[in-house]
Order: sequence, then structure tokens, then C-alpha cells
Amino acid sequence: MTTAIDFTKPARLLKTPPGMYRHDGDRFPGLYLNVGKTKSTWYIKRKVDGKTKSIKIGGFPAMDALTAFKQGDTKTDVAKSDIQTVRDGWRFWCDTSQAQGGMSDSHRERMTRQLEMHAKEIMDSNVADVTSANVQAVLNRLMAEGKKATARAVRIGIGNAFNFAPVVNPVGQKKTRVAKSDETEAQWTAVARAHDLDADDWSVIWEAIMARREQNVIVGTAVAVMFLTGIRSENVCSLSWDQVDLQNKTIHLTKMKNKLARTLPVMDTVIELLKAIRQSGSEWVFPASSATGYITDPKGTYTTLGDERVRVFLPHDGRRHFMQASAEAFLPDYVAHFLRGDKKAGEGSDMLMKYLKRMGNRRAVEDIEKVYFERIKVEPSFDIVC
Repeated sequence: MTTAIDFTKPARLLKTPPGMYRHDGDRFPGLYLNVGKTKSTWYIKRKVDGKTKSIKIGGFPAMDALTAFKQGDTKTDVAKSDIQTVRDGWRFWCDTSQAQGGMSDSHRERMTRQLEMHAKEIMDSNVADVTSANVQAVLNRLMAEGKKATARAVRIGIGNAFNFAPVVNPVGQKKTRVAKSDETEAQWTAVARAHDLDADDWSVIWEAIMARREQNVIVGTAVAVMFLTGIRSENVCSLSWDQVDLQNKTIHLTKMKNKLARTLPVMDTVIELLKAIRQSGSEWVFPASSATGYITDPKGTYTTLGDERVRVFLPHDGRRHFMQASAEAFLPDYVAHFLRGDKKAGEGSDMLMKYLKRMGNRRAVEDIEKVYFERIKVEPSFDIVC
């Protein structure tokens, strides 16, 4: 049973108890809001092939009633469209994302190649025939080969392919799993799921970090470096300018968790961030009035979604996001581990040396940077502020 309520008053909707609601009036026919304990979701009921179907639209308050209603018509057309195979669903999702400016040609090409390489049997299948067990079998195979980052990227890609398909998505937080090992879930992944947002869209994270940088340029820059490099928080915080080579675009780590020293190539964006604060006059890159002389714990980064203040980034999350971006850039896991200063990179040292000799030190970080640009939806630039 549904209850009528005015969808044009979002403040009232935020205080609505759990239940299914329709609009009190004739402005949004077929639109419903399912209010749960932790999140609220828009649905629209439409006739598809002679049958009434309830089509999921998106989350509230991230999406208002008018936007949900308009998107409902689009998704209804999709449900009537000729999405037969998972490949059809993937192409439609890519076309839609590109039409909305959310995906570049290079991103589409990379992800398509990855799905065709690792999940061709899924891509060839009819959307109605694919089960969670089928998807999990592909993920298990990749994990058995030591390709956990690739498994995560493939899982995301298959899930996106079903976003517009007129069937239940076989990919879900509890339906399929990729072994986490040390890669536990990032804050943003949980927040996006709770608010029915796109976890692959990192623009919210970046905007929150840049807002923090405006409040405190030193701390905000340190957090941005963690986000973009995957280097451990303690290594970033304790950086001295002697460890930074702005000309060769590298950072030399000496106090690593694995007791090793390593010189890492970093993105151009990271170098530009550091150049912007180079005039600070301290031996430390991120100085502070503390016993150590530098910042020690930047803690979480927050933003506001609707009327809720939520944490979207923790220092250690940078390591998780970096692995996701590396997988999307088609980098072997041992290269990604090397670039963020992990001991694990030593396990494939011979292969690593061959890769670096063949591709050079800059190619990997350049490819990763492109993925970050696509996900944060901007190519940043910074003015000197100190």
C-alpha cells in the first residue's frame, strides 16, 4: 500500500518514515519513492511489452522528483530497447555515459578490452541467462591468477552492463565478491551505495579534498597526494623536500613499512600540487607546529549530501582508489604495488624490471592519471599559494 505525499517538498521527504510513497497529485504519474531505514530510492511503473514493470531510477536526495521522473521515461525506453546480450547492455551503458559526458573514448576502449579479454563468456550471454554464480566464476578465476585488481574492475564493468537491462542485476555487494585481502572497502564505496550514487564517480571525493585544501592548503595538499599516489599516510606526512625531485617528477621514500627505500615516479598533477606549496620555507613538505615538525594525521575528509554530512575519504583510502585506477589502466598488479611503495612488488621483481625497461618509468603513472581525470571529471591546475 502506498501513501500520497508532496514530492516537491524535499525537506519533508527527508523526514518521512520508511514505506512506499506516491506523489499527492497528477504531476508525476507512476513515480514512487521507496523510503528505507538507510536510503531512499525512486522507482517508476510503466508498461513494457504489455506488462507493468517497476523500474529503478536512482536515489533520493541525490536526485529530486522532477529529475527522477524525466529519467524514468529514458529508462522505460531502455527497457523496451533491444538489449539482448550483456555486450548490448555494456554498449548502451557506454553510449549513455558518453552522452552525459561521464566517459571518454579511451576509458571506454580500455574497459571494453578488459571485459572482452577476461569475461567474454559473460559478454556473449543473454542478459536473462546470467546468474551471480556465472559472474563469480569469472571473478574466482581472475583471483586464482593473482589478478584481484583486475577482478574488481571486471566486476564493476559487468555490473554497469546490467544497469539498463530489463532484468535483475546479478552483480551486487552481497551477490558477488572479490577477495579484499588488504584492500578493504573505501569510504566512498559505502557512501555511494548508501546514497544510490555511482561509486566510479570520484568527483565528490576530489571536490571535498579541494574544499579542504582551500581551508588549509598544507593538509589539503597532503590528502590530495595520498589520494593520487596510494602512498601510505605516514610516508606522505613525513616527506621532506630532499625526497622530492620536481624536475624528474619522483618521490624518494626512505621510511617505508617494508624497511626498504624506493624512488617512485608520480603523476604530473602531484608535482603541480607540490610546486604550489614549494615556497613554504620549511624542510618539510607538509610542516606543522607539532613535535615532529610535520603533520601526522589528516583524518577523514567530509562533504554534504543532501542535509547529511558524510565522510568520503580516509587517508588509507588512497591506496584502494589507486589500485582501482591501476586496474582500469590495465597495469599488472605488481606494477601498481611498486608505484604505491608496497613490499608485494618484490614478488614480481623480475617481471617488474622487464616492464619498466620496456615501458619506461613514466608510462604507468601517465595511464593511471588519465583514469583519475576521467573519474574526478576535471584536469586540475593549481596556483602557487605560499
